[in-house]
Amino acid sequence: MDYGLWIMDFGLWIMDYGFWILDYGSNKNMLENIKTKTSDLKQDINISIAEVSESNLNPVNNIDNEKLIHSHKLSKKLKWKVNLMILPFFMVTYFLQFLDKTLLNYASIMGIKKNLVGNEFSNLGTIFYVSYIAAEPFSAFIIQKIPAGRFLGFSITCWGIVVACHAATTSYVGLMIVRVLLGIFEAPVAPCLIIISSKWFTKPEQARRTFFWYAQTGIAQIVGSLMSFGFQHVHHTKIASWQIMFIFMGAITVIVGILVFILLPDNPLECKFLSEDEKMEVVEHIKENQTGIEDRSYKFHQVKELLLEKETWVMFFIIILSATNGGGLTVFSSQIMKTFGFSNEISALVQMPGAFFLIASTFVCCYLPSYTGQRSLMIAAVTIPTILGAALYMGLPNSNKVGKLFGVYLLNFNGAVIASIYAWNSANTAGYTKKNARNAMTLIAFCIGNIIGPQIFRAEDAPLYKPAKIIILAFLAAAFVLSIILRYFVRSENKRRDILTANYTEEEKNKDVLMLDLTDRENLNFRYAY
Repeated sequence: MDYGLWIMDFGLWIMDYGFWILDYGSNKNMLENIKTKTSDLKQDINISIAEVSESNLNPVNNIDNEKLIHSHKLSKKLKWKVNLMILPFFMVTYFLQFLDKTLLNYASIMGIKKNLVGNEFSNLGTIFYVSYIAAEPFSAFIIQKIPAGRFLGFSITCWGIVVACHAATTSYVGLMIVRVLLGIFEAPVAPCLIIISSKWFTKPEQARRTFFWYAQTGIAQIVGSLMSFGFQHVHHTKIASWQIMFIFMGAITVIVGILVFILLPDNPLECKFLSEDEKMEVVEHIKENQTGIEDRSYKFHQVKELLLEKETWVMFFIIILSATNGGGLTVFSSQIMKTFGFSNEISALVQMPGAFFLIASTFVCCYLPSYTGQRSLMIAAVTIPTILGAALYMGLPNSNKVGKLFGVYLLNFNGAVIASIYAWNSANTAGYTKKNARNAMTLIAFCIGNIIGPQIFRAEDAPLYKPAKIIILAFLAAAFVLSIILRYFVRSENKRRDILTANYTEEEKNKDVLMLDLTDRENLNFRYAY
């Protein structure tokens, strides 16, 4: 465990980044070096020299193989350098994404619902994820074609502008428009983070690093609750307090987006803050992933392979079933708290303890698998307290407010399921196109769950929302069963591969496939983390 990460000084990365130069074409002069120093590899994979041309090479192929050292482990100094270059951007980005999209929840008790009737507020929560789904395939394709770091920075800047624009409208139609745009520009975030993470960290490291950025959902809940409480005490202004809140967060997000666009390194070989030897050291370090680094060509056979895998669809439905719970809480948690008799101000504050449950469960799900390898069991494990929370919230009488409130807090364990799945995707998917496609499917399933979530909280069922409670409980139980099935599928595949490769020579087992862009199915030496 990298204990030093707990005391990271966020001021250091600003000092380290002062001399960034946006330059994507600087690697062309290495073309001839590649042709001479990778000739042995080309013979092994039956690719002729004629097939390697300036048109089909990209910067990440420019590797001096003579500098690669096997069984490599990063020095402590370089590990710190990489962590400080990558993690602060990941953490701030995910913090803002979650906070910005959930401002609607806090604004619901600050006056934004004044001009809304019936299920219109639920529709505002749903339409965000409808546009998110629509944008996800396009985002995956764009990530394949341009540097993920630049695309991420552009998206953050755009959604910051949209967040500020929430303050300019109070009508249902106007709010629907800005929610659609917000969904479009937030769609690339998680895929970009997962893709960039896989280029910098090994599988165990990816799981641990996922905790640091995904746990920001809990931090965002705490900050959002405090911010809502504070802005509710802003009076005697020409615009409403919720409008000031949207403008404030929009401005901060735009600034962060510009910094990410300029400073976030996309992969080790394009990083301006590493020496050539350090670049090779990082590349050698991640070779054990057997997932490759990057390939700009879009390979449809990798998408087909993904769609034909039974594990893909088991995971797809786990995400939908789990995200339905989160979708409801994200939009309606403030109003649920009001049903316990709290004032608007206190309703904002009492949501904070749930964030600590989310952070704790995310820590367990991201750190334990990096040492035990038990990813699917972690998904099942965190579903159990979530089921208990749903049962308490549904089954206890209204007079037992403490018990019902504790049940709502337990529902926050569900957030760790998505964190586990992000780490699972990063560790268990090889092939650049396939990785992008899997991330897109994950986000599509996540959006479907979040579309369903607000809709099960119907206006006519308020304030108890009994049908919603029953649906959430049933969905969580089904997700638990599917996570056990997923473990069985993946474990069986590993055993099958052990049999097929039992007679492999050491040379065949250790063959370097870093630059071949093989999928996990094509590379029999690949083993799934289950």
